[in-house]
This record gives sequence, structure tokens and C-alpha cells, in this order.
Amino acid sequence: MFNYMTTDYDTVQMKMSADIEAEGLDMLSLLYHFLDEFLFIFSAEPNFIARKVKILEFDKENFKIKARGFGEIFDISVHPQGTEVKAITYSNMQVYDNENQHELFVIVDI
Repeated sequence: MFNYMTTDYDTVQMKMSADIEAEGLDMLSLLYHFLDEFLFIFSAEPNFIARKVKILEFDKENFKIKARGFGEIFDISVHPQGTEVKAITYSNMQVYDNENQHELFVIVDI
């Protein structure tokens, strides 16, 4: 998602961190809320863009997650502007778990 927001993701440095928490009713809604939290901290002041995300806690039975994003404040003079991500799209979201190989399919609204 963040790679859409800047055309040169290599310009994002890990100068600071931001923590998020999300919960859902099932795995799909948890994924939706997880991505939506990161989209919110990018869209709201101070416009944090993550380069790396570390999962701090993951309760897959109760569908709760805590994560820390490492990155910096988005600055148009440093980070080439890419496509604006307006929202996470819940429609057609998919999570696959095949023999510990996890795959996600998410459409973002641009």
C-alpha cells in the first residue's frame, strides 16, 4: 500500500516508529482494520509513511493485532508523490493459508 503512495519507496527512511492496534470479527475484517489503521496514520497529521512493519502481538483466536511501523513523515520534497490511496476495499479481500504459506489479496481504492 505504501509503495503506491510514493514512486520511489527507497527514499523512505526508518527514522521513527508508529504503533497501531486493530481488531476484527474474523481474519478478513482484521486485515481490513489493520491496513485501514496504517492508511489513517498516513492520511492524518503528521502523515507517517512506513517502510517496514513489525507485528508485536497477534491473537488469531480473538482477531486482534498490534504492530509497529518504522518509517518517517511523508515529505513531498523528499518522497516523490505516487498514487493517493483513498481507502481499503473490503470487497474481494482474500486470505490464503496453505501449509504455512500465507497469501493476501487486497484491492485498494485509488
